[in-house]
Amino acid sequence: MKKALVPIALLALFAGCSIKKMAFNSVADMLAPPPASVPATGPNPMVALTGESDPELVRDFFPTALKIYEMMHLQNPGHAGLAVMTGQLYVMYAAAFVQGPAERLPPEQFDVQDSEYRRAQVFYVRGANYVLKPLERAYPGFAASVFSLDANAREKTLAGCKASDAQALYWAGAGILGAFSLSPLDTSYIERLPGAISMLERSAALEPAFNNGAAWEALAQFYAGAPDSLGGGRDKSLAAFDRAFKISGGKNPSTFVAYARSLCIPAQDSAGFDEYVEKALAIDPESDPDNRLSLVIARRQALWLKAHKADFILEQEY
Repeated sequence: MKKALVPIALLALFAGCSIKKMAFNSVADMLAPPPASVPATGPNPMVALTGESDPELVRDFFPTALKIYEMMHLQNPGHAGLAVMTGQLYVMYAAAFVQGPAERLPPEQFDVQDSEYRRAQVFYVRGANYVLKPLERAYPGFAASVFSLDANAREKTLAGCKASDAQALYWAGAGILGAFSLSPLDTSYIERLPGAISMLERSAALEPAFNNGAAWEALAQFYAGAPDSLGGGRDKSLAAFDRAFKISGGKNPSTFVAYARSLCIPAQDSAGFDEYVEKALAIDPESDPDNRLSLVIARRQALWLKAHKADFILEQEY
């Protein structure tokens, strides 16, 4: 009888572990929707954040959300979607609620701005590292290859990625690019830059329409500011912006804001600056309820640029 009870007890133990794992996976699946290339089986819970009209409400909740996702990831480290979502949220938080507000601080608050930029960099890198985990599991040696000096090895590794990897490639590349943009002379970021750009380019090739052409918008901004030696150039920037505008149908205000900042300001194109800022302001955030938050944030950026035009465009006197 005792011998018979032992396997029964073991079966009960394994069944309990299996049920617990299934429960964790079920929650993780709910909190981390599949990539755009994978058909969704239910509503996207992220709309509760992305569809919000009050950025302050989301800003105040974001730290809690980040820690919830991190705890979920610790409980279920093998869940790829959860790792990508955790990293995505860190990159989003760094861009929208740390770097963005810091950019609009007045000159006399330089120390505060610098401190916030450093915080943003930490979050950008943390986010990228989370997203790289499932890519490393799917393609062993992924990071070493993509961030190596061997361009052929990098291209070969990325060529093996699938459409379902486009989301991860975008957020990993965006996180590293975001950190680099705040310290472009930091060698630790420069070394990873070619890999970041290659991931964004591969993401754009695999899923051009992902996130309303977000990869093309990020690349357009990089190409506009980077020298030819780093793969930049105005013509490449214009072509990437053209792709982003076509994909979004001209309904994404952040792309117009990015164009004004990346191309019009360096060229001191006053008329172009006005045109693209006004195009951003003409887009009603209610036109895309699922992405209302990003439209509201972009609108605020456009309003700020319009109010501070004299800080960026030196009007000629005749």
